Amino acid sequence: MKYTFDMVKDLRAFRDIDEADFKTLLQTVGAFTKKIKKGGYITLADEEVPCVSVILKGTVHMMSEDIWGNRSILVFMNRGDLFGESFACSSNQVSLVNFYAASDVTALYIPFDKLLSLSANDLGAYRQLVQNIMTLVADKNVRILQKLEIVSKCNLRDKLMAYFSYMAKVWGSMEFDVPLGRVALSEYLCVDRSALTRELSRMQDDGLIEFEKNHFKILAPADSLT
Repeated sequence: MKYTFDMVKDLRAFRDIDEADFKTLLQTVGAFTKKIKKGGYITLADEEVPCVSVILKGTVHMMSEDIWGNRSILVFMNRGDLFGESFACSSNQVSLVNFYAASDVTALYIPFDKLLSLSANDLGAYRQLVQNIMTLVADKNVRILQKLEIVSKCNLRDKLMAYFSYMAKVWGSMEFDVPLGRVALSEYLCVDRSALTRELSRMQDDGLIEFEKNHFKILAPADSLT
């Protein structure tokens, strides 16, 4: 699949880069696109990750998985987000996690070593692209820290309330849609799916929340949220 400027011009990775510079820059480094079907693994742990990848379409889960097949979602990424950048920038470029296509995914792959071989003197857009990538990396690190704060809570109810509090802040409202289904939410919170389902029902019975599928409303007073 051939990428075009119209596909990426609204993405933060290419902010303040015009069409001519975009085409020259990505042609110079040999960028390419790839499609991955829903349910497929994009990259497995211990595989080489030579590219910084930008999601053009779909949702990618960065996941850890133990030898028994238990999975934990470390962070989920949507259109405009990066994946693989931490490993592409590392000394050995080997992934420690799995990247999983939670939906049909189209991604733009930018070979990192070729990008580093350029300089601001070679292409005016180089400095801006690197700056944009660094901003996206920092934003993802904040999201991972937020996830660590949530899963560090002592019990399942506290984890859920911390997650709902976070989503309420993202939406700017006590009523919001959760982007994860029950299985994915249990993997994100590192809890058993059946226990999650039971606790959600108890929280609704206790007057803390209301929900219909993935739509939630917090009923508890603000001082009860973590």
